Amino acid sequence: MTKRRVTVSVPEDVAETLEQQPNASAYVAQAVRDRRRMDEFRALMADAGVQLTEQGMAEARARRLQVQAQWPHERYDAVRDRVRQHMQDEADDASRPAA
Repeated sequence: MTKRRVTVSVPEDVAETLEQQPNASAYVAQAVRDRRRMDEFRALMADAGVQLTEQGMAEARARRLQVQAQWPHERYDAVRDRVRQHMQDEADDASRPAA
């Protein structure tokens, strides 16, 4: 993978978070990839005529928290871990050069 050095200025709270990371570059790279995926998702939804709003996302979050409260902690952790692994696998696949 090609690497470039980029210097950025960040707010104090972000700097504190980065200082706590064992690999701040990897942390930032993953955050940018996550944001890019969310931007792509929003664009896909907009193309399909679905507008994501703060209110709609807040309502979905509230529904998710209600379901989460009903699940045993182990079940929630297992599902969360599977989703995270799937997202990481997709990110890894997307960053690999095409053969």
